[in-house]
Order: sequence, then C-alpha cells, then structure tokens
Amino acid sequence: HSYNARPMSSRHGGFASVVTLGLSTLLHAFTHAYGAMLVPLYLLIVRDLHLRGVESAAMIVTVYGLVYALGSYGAGVMADRVNRKAMLGVGLMLNAVAIVCMGLTRSYPALLLLAILAGLAGTLFHPSANALVPEHFPKSPGMVIGLLGIGSGLGFFAGPQYAGWRAETARWHWHAVADWQRPCVELGAAGLVMGALFLLLAREARQGGRGLPRVVHPPLGKALRWRVLAIAVVLGCRDFAGVASLSLSSIYFQKAQHRDPKETGLFLGIMMLMGVVANPLAVWLSPGRRRLRFLTASLIISSFIIASVPLAPKAWVLPVLCLFQSMHLGSYAMSDAAILERVPANVRGRVVGLFLTIAGSFAGISPWLMGFWTDRMGAGTLRQLPYLAPFGTLGLMMAVAAFSTPIIAKLGQPDEAAIDPLSEIMPATMEPAG
Repeated sequence: HSYNARPMSSRHGGFASVVTLGLSTLLHAFTHAYGAMLVPLYLLIVRDLHLRGVESAAMIVTVYGLVYALGSYGAGVMADRVNRKAMLGVGLMLNAVAIVCMGLTRSYPALLLLAILAGLAGTLFHPSANALVPEHFPKSPGMVIGLLGIGSGLGFFAGPQYAGWRAETARWHWHAVADWQRPCVELGAAGLVMGALFLLLAREARQGGRGLPRVVHPPLGKALRWRVLAIAVVLGCRDFAGVASLSLSSIYFQKAQHRDPKETGLFLGIMMLMGVVANPLAVWLSPGRRRLRFLTASLIISSFIIASVPLAPKAWVLPVLCLFQSMHLGSYAMSDAAILERVPANVRGRVVGLFLTIAGSFAGISPWLMGFWTDRMGAGTLRQLPYLAPFGTLGLMMAVAAFSTPIIAKLGQPDEAAIDPLSEIMPATMEPAG
C-alpha cells in the first residue's frame, strides 16, 4: 500500500483496553444471540401465526441477515470516521428494542419490519468492533480477533438454547404474549442493560490531542477494493453454508429426529458453543504464514463433515455437528485475522464492511432457502436420507470457499510482530504512531 500501515491508535494499552475487549466480546454474544434465537422456534411461530410453512418463519431471520449485511459497508465507512464505542453501544440497544418488540406483536408484517430495524442495528457491530478492538492491541491484532470471536460462540449457544428453553418453560403472562415470544422479551431487556454498560465502561482507542497523530482516512484503492470483493465472493460460500447449517440442522432435528423446540435449542446451542474454544485456539495455532494453510485445511475438512450429517446414526448427529462447527467457526477467526493483519488500521472498518456486504448478503438468504427447500421435500423431511442433497450442497460450498486463501495472500504479508503466538496472546503495550 502507498499509505502508512502503522496503527493509528493513540491510547496506551492497559486495563481500559482489556475491559473494552471483554465488553466487546459480550456485545458480540448478544448480536449473534439475537440473530439465532428464532431458529429453534420456527415451528412454534408457524403454528401460532398460522403461516404457510417454515419458509415464512425463516424469512424473519433472512430479512434480519440481509439488512445486517447490506448495511455493513456504510457501517464500515462510519467506523473509520466516527466514535466506534458509541456505534457499538447504541447499536446493541436498538437491536434489543427491536427484539423486545418482536415479543410483543403477533403481526407477521410487523415482525418483518422489526427484523429490518434489528438488522440495521446489528450491522454496526462487526465493522466497528473489528476496527476498534485490534487498535487497542496493535501488536497482536490476530489474537484479539480470536478472543473477540469467543463472543460468537457464546451468542450462538445462548440464543437458540435460551429461546428453546424459555419457550417451553416460561410461565409469565402479559398481554397474551405467546410461548415463543417470552425469550424475545427477556433477552431484549438484557441487551438494553448490556448496551448501557458498554457506553459507560468501554473506551475508544483513537483520541486527538497535542502531540498525537492525526487520524487519516485514505481511500481503499482499486487493488485493495477488488481483492476484498473477490475474497467476499469466494469465502462467502463458507458464510452461506455456515448460516444455512443452523436453520437446516434445526429443521432436521425437529422433523427427521422428532425433537421438541427445547431439545433442538439445546442441541443448536451446544454445537455453536464450540466457537468459544475454536476461535481463539484456531488463531493461536495458526500464526503468521501458517494462518492461510490452516484456513484451507479447516474449510476442506468441514466440507466433508457437514455433508455426512444425514449418514450419521441419530445418537451421533450432534457430535458430528459439533465437530463441524469447531472447524467452521474457527475458520471465521482465522480468515478475519488473516485479512486484518494485512490491511492498515485506518481502513479496517471499510474492509470489514465491504466483505460483509457481499458475503453476508449471500449468506443472509440461506435461512429462507433452507425453509423453502425442506418445505418442498414433503414427507421426505421425516426421514434422514433425503437431507443428503441440502447437506451435501453445503459441503460443496465449504470446499469452494477454500479457494479464497490465495486471494487473501495477495493482500500482503502480516506484520512480523503478530506472527509469534506468545506475543499475540499477551496484551501489547501501545505506543503512538508517528
């Protein structure tokens, strides 16, 4: 790149940086919990609202995911220019308000409108957090991305598990709130509290002042822009398969294995909980130039695992899906770290936003497509083998995503300071750039 790739942070690392990392990880958890919590509730929503099929319930999650993705580049532009702490805190609170309102309406059109609001709020997270957190730790951007990724595992675990559990067990009543709506009200209220705490306690990394560097906003440049677009198109197959696997697994558990929403939510949560360990471990095991080789291997192995789900005995389906998610979720941390280590701090928001706009939009349609596909399987949804086609398709897409690693390599080499795992795992002492 023709511009300075050194960190633009002016904050010295320390307790405030660690607190910001911890709070950002919790915000990550809430963001993904909100995106996944309706998945085990599809059949309850269909029955309660008298919808025509699973595809209609899945459309709520699809609208959320599409808006979340389509707004990402705009959020990335904001993240490179305005206060990212405010974006994160306000974004979570707006997301939480939308989720609470979902728990208070029985109108399907209103649910779709609220999904749009939730998506607009949720889209602020990744561009802001993926720019803010590494800037607090400029000597170890890869490892902190892995630690931030713990939040995705926690969120994907807590969202479906809590939703399925509370839909079955909650007994409070208020304005005829349905069983599937109670977890929306409860998790939404918790998110409002978390957003307020973040605004009070988290810290922005860059600050102006005498003797401190001026934060500049260079253009992405044609070469960087096209490489990020190419990565998004190819690696987006991984994102599609990953999001689709959650909805397809929920349908598979409830129809082919005849499990109830509570047990389905628990199983979905358990398999996504693998990300708590997989994200930081994957980054720690793959420093520097090994990162892309490990990413390629994880994507190829994942492709075989997810395709084999309908062939596994009933008792082994959950372990197989847990193994898949260990590899799949770890790949997110590795790809994010590999990309962000190769681009300057002052363009990271836009890089993340551009990637998510393309890859996330593609992935966002997958819940509806899985509902549409399985609705048209008819009685075949009650048996395991007919699911070979959708699970096999997801496996093929995971394999295609492996071709993204040579494109990521063309972004450049990672900073040598970020190659040693021991130096990555320790909070760095930050010095002003310039």
